[in-house]
This record gives sequence, structure tokens and C-alpha cells, in this order.
Amino acid sequence: MQRGIPQAPGVAAARHRSVQRPLLTICAVVEGLAGLAFILAPGRSSALLLGRPAGPETSMIGRVTGVALAALGVSCWGAIADNGGAARSGTLRAITLYNAGAGLCLVLFGATGKARGPVVWGAGVLHLGLAGAFAASGTAAVRP
Repeated sequence: MQRGIPQAPGVAAARHRSVQRPLLTICAVVEGLAGLAFILAPGRSSALLLGRPAGPETSMIGRVTGVALAALGVSCWGAIADNGGAARSGTLRAITLYNAGAGLCLVLFGATGKARGPVVWGAGVLHLGLAGAFAASGTAAVRP
């Protein structure tokens, strides 16, 4: 929007959707692949993130985590085609909250030494960046 020239609500919503579509695609692919990794190789995936050998509970918790991440990926993929309905709006809010929470947790775990895996910092920063990008894209502005 140019200074002093108001935009029609439809134009602003279309601009938000054009920015959000690639963000949703990135999240769908990243979360889907991470989910698949946790489902197929929960011990290795956990070790890459946490930097410690997998315990006996890792297989169960890792696979449940994988299913949850895959579900987020599917939800984001479905929201790509939605032009501003309630499903898209809910998905945008949920993925923004997830990215902010996961990013903060991963960075905190890395900073305190609770996680020392080679991907913990990258994953944390990626999640925080995506949360910021979704928030800046006007997540709350796209309503049915």
C-alpha cells in the first residue's frame, strides 16, 4: 500500500495470500520430510537434533512426533489452495504458533546445552524465521 492511498480489502488479502503461499509450501515440505524422517528413523533423527544416543523410548516418541509433523505438513499443503477460508486462517495461526514455540524451545535447548545435535541451532533459527515471516505476512489479516 502506498502512503495515503488506501487499498481495497480484496487487494490486501490477495497480497497476503501471495506471500503466504510460498511460506506454506516451505512448511509443508520441511515438516513433511522431518515427519517422514522421524517415522522411518526415530533414533537417528533424535540424535541429530539432541546430540545424544537414542534411548528405548525414542522409537515410540519419535514416531508419534513424526506423525504430528507429517500432519502439519499435510495441513499446510491443503491451505495453499484455500483462498482465505476458515481452514487457511486456522492453519496459518497454528503453523505460526508452532514455529514460534518450536523455534524458542530449540534455541533455548541449544543455549542451555540440553540439546547438542548438529541441527538444533539451524532448526531453531529456521522455525523462528518462519514464525516471523508468517507474522509479517499478515497471518491474522486473512479472514473469511
